[in-house]
Amino acid sequence: MSVKDTIAHIIDQWFLYEPLLFNVYCTHRLVENKEMKIPLRTGRRRIEYNPDFLEEYSEEDMELALKTEVTRILLKHPYQRVPENPNRAALKIASDITINNGHCFYNNKIHDAWYYKFSQNLSFEEYYKELYYICPNFGDGQDYIMPAMGENEIWEYEAAAEASELWSEDEEIADSINQQIEKAQRTNQWGSISGCLQESVIASLKIPMDYRRILSQFRASIISQRRKLTRMKPNRRYGFDYMGSRIEPKTHLLVAVDVSGSISPDDLQNFFSIINRFFCYGVKMIHVVAFDAQIKQEFDLKKAKTQINIIGRGGTDFQCVVDYYEEHPEYQGMILFTDGYAPSPQIKKNKKIVWILTGKMEYDSAIQWIKDLPDNKATWIPLVKKANF
Repeated sequence: MSVKDTIAHIIDQWFLYEPLLFNVYCTHRLVENKEMKIPLRTGRRRIEYNPDFLEEYSEEDMELALKTEVTRILLKHPYQRVPENPNRAALKIASDITINNGHCFYNNKIHDAWYYKFSQNLSFEEYYKELYYICPNFGDGQDYIMPAMGENEIWEYEAAAEASELWSEDEEIADSINQQIEKAQRTNQWGSISGCLQESVIASLKIPMDYRRILSQFRASIISQRRKLTRMKPNRRYGFDYMGSRIEPKTHLLVAVDVSGSISPDDLQNFFSIINRFFCYGVKMIHVVAFDAQIKQEFDLKKAKTQINIIGRGGTDFQCVVDYYEEHPEYQGMILFTDGYAPSPQIKKNKKIVWILTGKMEYDSAIQWIKDLPDNKATWIPLVKKANF
């Protein structure tokens, strides 16, 4: 039986006996990836597997490995509390220790707290903080490898970093996972998930997505892009033996505002109220483009404004602002305010875009195609809070 067929057989058994694991598994796509050097990994709404590594696994071992990855999803480690520019090896190992901490289940192929002489029953974040100073950082071309580290140990950390390579904040999929947890609560259909793990899973439930949090993360991400390595400053962890970093002084932010006929005056007021908040976050200048089927206006905002005259009110075409963004490399990020009622644009470059939809209904419609765009995120403005910023 092929690896894919074995996985299918395991999932068939989960359908009968592990309803929560099955439902969480179904929120993701199973994707073969022979390029990676590890058996399994999760992230970006995918469960990736390398059949060349898994073909030597027994069905029991394969199920344990798959259960570990789905439990990781259930705890939302790949989608919540992922810091900017993380130490990815530390992220993966912190997740392993949390899963293997006795109250989930034991997988002898991953490390536990005793291996690192850590205390038991710490949180995922606490283990990450401890591991941050132990694990080499393979991210962003910064290979902080300790000289005394052996080849096998380096490989272990490289594999851990690759396993968490796809992890990034994704409130939308986290909300979908929460819905499956709430369903298990209502029906008491947890399968083999122990009572202690049930408590951990229930504790991970969060309030619905908050656009303010998305914007704060976006701001942090574009600031992190300005970080440059330098020999003129010591590294904060290793001193002058490794390069430090400095931050370039300017953040170039592009904001695109949909001014088509389907956007109400209240929507426009809300859009610019949110734009004005960015000056509270330390942004010095925002370049704004107003568009419908084409770009109608361009102007710079250097401080919050209470009144802005807008021209537009035609149809909607996102391609004009996406092309503008891609043609101007000085912008580190774009925020796009819209109701989402237009065809999906063609994106050629991997540049950060955050879509802010006028409401939850518009978000539910647009996220179906936004989620397929590279390095794009989306959120919406809650109806009950539209007038209070």
